[in-house]
Amino acid sequence: MSSLSPPRLPLASTSISEYSGCGYIPAATVQSAEQTLFGSDRYARLILAQMNKMRLRADFCDVGLRVDGRVFRVHRLVLAASSPYFTALFSGRMSEADKEEVQILGVEAKVFEVLVEFIYTGTINVSVENVQELIVAADMLQLSEVVSICGEFLKGHLDPSNCVGIYQFLEQIACVDMLEFTEDYIHVHFLEVCVSDEFWGLSKDQLVKLLRSEELRIEDEYQVFTAAMDWVLQDVARKKKYVVEVLDPVRFPLLSPQRLFKYIEGISDFSLRVALQTLLREYTEVSKSPKENKMYSLLQPAKMRPRRKARKYLYAIGSFFTQYITPMHINPPKIM
Repeated sequence: MSSLSPPRLPLASTSISEYSGCGYIPAATVQSAEQTLFGSDRYARLILAQMNKMRLRADFCDVGLRVDGRVFRVHRLVLAASSPYFTALFSGRMSEADKEEVQILGVEAKVFEVLVEFIYTGTINVSVENVQELIVAADMLQLSEVVSICGEFLKGHLDPSNCVGIYQFLEQIACVDMLEFTEDYIHVHFLEVCVSDEFWGLSKDQLVKLLRSEELRIEDEYQVFTAAMDWVLQDVARKKKYVVEVLDPVRFPLLSPQRLFKYIEGISDFSLRVALQTLLREYTEVSKSPKENKMYSLLQPAKMRPRRKARKYLYAIGSFFTQYITPMHINPPKIM
């Protein structure tokens, strides 16, 4: 019997656009004159959907995860493929590897249910109410895609009234990428952030770090000084001991001493007023001595120039304190 050979088809070059309408996308260019490698953009989703149906029917489920008193029947292979956490949990090196039921601590059942749904479907409902719980649990379970999704959600909901709280939350869970984004947001919206209620909740170290930044979007350095003082005055009894530390980032050479003394005279707390007057006199003494002024400029050059993102006024630094000179088209702030 003679062997049959398939009919020869006319050869033509293929492109993604020719096949994508049918749900097929070439995974590579033509390999040879008669062979092309294809990939289906639907196949993975169909398989995932079928596995989720099996989970809901408990078909082929081989382990139960006890979370907050509730048991979730799942497939080891699916969870192990979704996360390094579950890969380690179900590997032979862990005592839980062969158990029929494994307890997961540190996660609420309602949150875990949402995460399991994501593992089996690739979709997740994120809301203002659940985003913090989701990102904490996803981070613990090493579901990096969920962490990224929650991060994008938070980015879309940042505003000057809540960004400090979000920053502190992200700092606690060490979410570095989102932390940097939120920090940048605070720098850009500093003048709005520093009058929000959450601003008072910054720790001393967090405030000092913020006030040291070159990226603060300000009009003049006096706004940094008043922001630091507002933080202290919000709870004088508790915070006045930090006044020297929180004022250290302020670039006093760019400020009018008359304006500062006038501000200090309005402070009702006697001990704080005396401390500030002493501090300001020390800076003033430096400005009176050319030798000390030069030494200060060498030791702390950053304090002699405006911040990188400050509005670009033209400064003339002839002594310790700065005089404003009117630039071409920007009006300088009025010195009271």
